Amino acid sequence: MRSASAAMRRVGLPLVALLSLAGADGLAQPAPPNPLGQPLLDASGVIRDDAFIRVSLRPDDERYAGIDGDRIKEWLLEVDAISLADRDTGNLFWGRNVGTAGHVVTQDWVEGYFRRFGLHDVSRQPFELNPVWHPTAWDLTFAVGGETFTLESARPPQGAVSTPDEGVEFDLVWLGGGSAADYLGRDVEGKAVLIQDIPRPGTLRHSIRDEDAVARAIERGAAAVGIVYGISDNFAVWQRTGDRPGFNVGYEDGMRLRDLLGQGERVTVRYTMESEMRAGLTAASVWGTLPGASDEEVLIIAHMDGYFQAALDNGSGLAVMVGLLEHFAGIPQAERPRTLRFLGSVGHHGGPGTSWLHDNRDTALASTVLAINLEHVAAVRTKYWGPRLRMMNAVSPMRWWVNGSPALLDVVLDAFGRFNVGITADMENGASGEMGRMARDVPSIQVITSPEIKHTEQDTPKWIPAVGLEQITRAYARIIDQLGPLSRDELQPATLPATGGGE
Repeated sequence: MRSASAAMRRVGLPLVALLSLAGADGLAQPAPPNPLGQPLLDASGVIRDDAFIRVSLRPDDERYAGIDGDRIKEWLLEVDAISLADRDTGNLFWGRNVGTAGHVVTQDWVEGYFRRFGLHDVSRQPFELNPVWHPTAWDLTFAVGGETFTLESARPPQGAVSTPDEGVEFDLVWLGGGSAADYLGRDVEGKAVLIQDIPRPGTLRHSIRDEDAVARAIERGAAAVGIVYGISDNFAVWQRTGDRPGFNVGYEDGMRLRDLLGQGERVTVRYTMESEMRAGLTAASVWGTLPGASDEEVLIIAHMDGYFQAALDNGSGLAVMVGLLEHFAGIPQAERPRTLRFLGSVGHHGGPGTSWLHDNRDTALASTVLAINLEHVAAVRTKYWGPRLRMMNAVSPMRWWVNGSPALLDVVLDAFGRFNVGITADMENGASGEMGRMARDVPSIQVITSPEIKHTEQDTPKWIPAVGLEQITRAYARIIDQLGPLSRDELQPATLPATGGGE
């Protein structure tokens, strides 16, 4: 059983069975390597940061030359190291999740940079948490023809309750996408259904959610739900399976199970879980202020929580926040038209996010003329090629949101164009993630991307290009500068419709 003190077990199938799982394509001979090698990749096979498309600074943007992507990525690697250290303590639900030691160390890291760059009024704002899920041990094994094996990507669902000590065992049934049509002529009573989840493009928008497939499986009598995440690679994730037992596997492992079932094999899954809900915990947001020439404030937000290494979500946002902090701390106060208020927000995966700001907006946002949310702000652009997600030498375009006046919109789009920040052609109808509830309380800006790796164990620094961190940091720095001459009234939207949400 997996526990804080036990090493992971890997029991392999016999060679013949492994070849059977791979299918005919697995036996094909690979093409010989190109004699020119791989000029854009480093020795580990990852695209080099210097291989990405870059644009030169315009002469009137030279003041932003000191904002350096490589330096910002070093800060991201520091945040990443917090997660890895939390994993190495044996914490099974590892990363920077609220209510865990990893989140506390992240608060320390944010506060440390706030103090290093001389912010005023540095403080922590504690929040009481709802009971926090804490797994202490789990085990997932599969069996076919008398052989027991484990799968590398297999993970229990987030929030899973303890099983009996002996665990539970179910026959596995393939259910395709889990739509109503997939159940025609199928009896799943008392079985574990295996459903493929198609990212659109990630865990924010995905087919299981759109189909309400987990609820349908339970309604049809399934005793457990297995989720195959993705259409490529082998991403590991903690997706929930309602109030039933369940498991998650990546695409490669899921196809192995599907192919065994397709060969007429009886496949079983055995699942053992020990977990508890810890009550009475708290987590804090971290505040700091960089005074400007006026008391009007620009609020800069980055949430601190994250699953696994969480390099994109949200190590990228935290690193860009420090990049902005360093840049503006090096400018005399008299040349900063407005005060900059920085917020390492507690997070919304298991915490209250910025709900407190929305609930207390008349006082907490009384001096705020603009809010900027730094969340999932730089990812490599990708392209599917068969069952593999390939990296491009370009930064992924992002969804975007602006709440404010046409003058604010003009400044934002000009900055994005200058620094090669790609965005979707259509703007979102609401902000998301950490900013969701308070995005219409004040003028606000957000860019965000939620690709396949979001919330997975593969959300690692290799997917975060230094040039992407550099581009968005420079863009936001210019936006803040260019809004200086505009009055608060000149930034306001014409109307304030109902708030949006999401992630």
